[in-house]
Amino acid sequence: MVDALDRFGYHDRVLVSSEIRPLYSGIRMAGYALTVNALRVQEEIPTMTPEEYEKYGEDWYRNRANYDCFMKLAGPGTVLVVNLAGYVDVGFWGSLVALAAKDKGVEGIVLDGGCRDTWEIQRIGFPVFCRAKGRTEVIGRIELKPENVNIPVVVGGAGVNPGDMVIGDDDGVVVVPKMISLKVLERAEMQLSIDRKAQKPYLDKMGLKL
Repeated sequence: MVDALDRFGYHDRVLVSSEIRPLYSGIRMAGYALTVNALRVQEEIPTMTPEEYEKYGEDWYRNRANYDCFMKLAGPGTVLVVNLAGYVDVGFWGSLVALAAKDKGVEGIVLDGGCRDTWEIQRIGFPVFCRAKGRTEVIGRIELKPENVNIPVVVGGAGVNPGDMVIGDDDGVVVVPKMISLKVLERAEMQLSIDRKAQKPYLDKMGLKL
């Protein structure tokens, strides 16, 4: 895919930073970008009792970080692209929301931030590309607003617009601008065919298949 983009004049600017890596090996992901710009909260988390914190957390997810503002738009063919501006300590993505996304047919997520519950997500088999393994809850740390969904974002140094094609595998993530996505796909398929033809004598000799 990257080779095809080179031929259309799109070079390194469509490459998501290699610091945003696949959570586990063997991931294959492709779909159209559903973008989210999450906001880091500047205020301090107040001191309270455990019981008060439970209420505080419920209110936070209901009013200030309601994932439904983007999950209601997600489904088959979509890849979530979330900018957390590299806030890696927060585990923005966890096993429960991964299960909900997989149930909806979401193709995967590219997260410029942290992911938690990583062993469980690998078992679930939901494709995640992230900057780090986060640990904390979103409560008191991250805000989500409906007006920050499906807008242009920058993730790992690459600009992503809603509807751009986002493709990821073990080598990383690349963004294909929607205006040329079909042409790039056609060229990528042709390039793969050329490569496989060149590889065939070696593969046959070694008894290998790709």
